[in-house]
Amino acid sequence: MVKSTVRFPEPVVEEIEALVDEGVVESKSEFHRFCSEYVLAQLDSDYEPKTLDFDALRDELITQSSGPSDADSVSFLESVLVVRKYALRGNIQDAEDFIDHHYDPHERDAVLLEELLSFYHESAPDSASTPRHSISPERR
Repeated sequence: MVKSTVRFPEPVVEEIEALVDEGVVESKSEFHRFCSEYVLAQLDSDYEPKTLDFDALRDELITQSSGPSDADSVSFLESVLVVRKYALRGNIQDAEDFIDHHYDPHERDAVLLEELLSFYHESAPDSASTPRHSISPERR
């Protein structure tokens, strides 16, 4: 195996060491090998991970920990309302931050929310900050 030296911020190292202490991974090296192969597998569908027990590690590190906690979770309808409110007020960046915080970029709901946001953003006369207002009740 080829040796490679990489420097990480102290908080990152502490989190990895906690995973080692909890027995989730055997060593920091195993964690780094898994992460590297996981990213490569995400980027290249033909890449075959060589890390021992890759699937078990993926299930332990990714599958069980993915997604927001119950305290952070927001229903899709609630998200639509929040994004719409930000967009109508011209707070496009806040809407984008909300989507990024609550959704994985590749999730269907995130894509739909981004499309909704682009509707408000692109329909604005100056496409910068002027929001598009809803149709008045008389015109519905």
